[in-house]
Amino acid sequence: MQNLARLFRLILLLAIPACTHEEKEPLRVGTILWPGSEPIFLARDLGYIDDGSIRLVEYTTLGEASREFRNGMLDAAFITFDIALQLQQQGIEPRVVLVIDYSEGADAIVARPGVRRLEDLRGKRVAVEDMVVSIYVLGRALKMAGLQPSDIQVVRIPVDQQLRSYESGQVDAVVTYEPFVDKLRAAGAHTIFDSRQLPGEIVDVLVVNKDVLEKSPEQVEQLVQGWLQARHYLEEHPADALARMSPRLDTSPSELASMFDKLRMLSLEENLSLLRKPSSPLVESARQLQRFMLEEGLLREPVQPEQMLDARPLEALQESR
Repeated sequence: MQNLARLFRLILLLAIPACTHEEKEPLRVGTILWPGSEPIFLARDLGYIDDGSIRLVEYTTLGEASREFRNGMLDAAFITFDIALQLQQQGIEPRVVLVIDYSEGADAIVARPGVRRLEDLRGKRVAVEDMVVSIYVLGRALKMAGLQPSDIQVVRIPVDQQLRSYESGQVDAVVTYEPFVDKLRAAGAHTIFDSRQLPGEIVDVLVVNKDVLEKSPEQVEQLVQGWLQARHYLEEHPADALARMSPRLDTSPSELASMFDKLRMLSLEENLSLLRKPSSPLVESARQLQRFMLEEGLLREPVQPEQMLDARPLEALQESR
């Protein structure tokens, strides 16, 4: 009987850790149709990340992804820096853990053949997604051309409906980004302005909720490492990487290669120099963006962009090398 009692106690002792052990849920990561975030799908395809730890959630537009992040349905998201500023103002506490890319031509204004330059937009119907980055590109372009917003007819159209609106003749020009730029050009539009004329101003980042970063740093590190590994694979094996990534964007490998030529994707070392505060050059870019957003009523009051920068996941990866 005593032996049975001892055996029973031993079974209980072994069972308690199993009962109290709590498996972590996968990190829910929002993505959009944008070539700069495609390496994370390449990372999944190559086995650098797995659905058991990181679950990629696909959205068509930035608006959908940012809304789900704001509502707590996502733990992390690939977004533009302007959206991160808005989220910070709303008290969401995003943390920028990776700078994905600088847009160097991948954001653009395309127009019908008769609209040859920005000045020709006067009186024309211009499709704009109701997101800060598109409004910013349009605002900066108009200012460079000496035009006022009142000089054009702004038509609010979601990015996934812009091609149809152009083809049906509803609009004369479109403010958009890749891969939609490429699709509009195939429909006869041509570029009259792009982000090469806004060097360093259009920045794409990976943000993580502050609480998630504190509770699950290993998963965040795996996410960041996966993207960096895939970026390296793209550099070393471009043909295979492009062939793997192009179907999701409904484009060819050569067309996707042209899209990547319009981005400057950042390395681990470049990211560390940008995310280590307080002297980050990223902060000045954010402040310039913030000034525009305040003038346009896209922010209610100034925020502190340097508070969002968090290099800890990258530093952990650097130390493990």
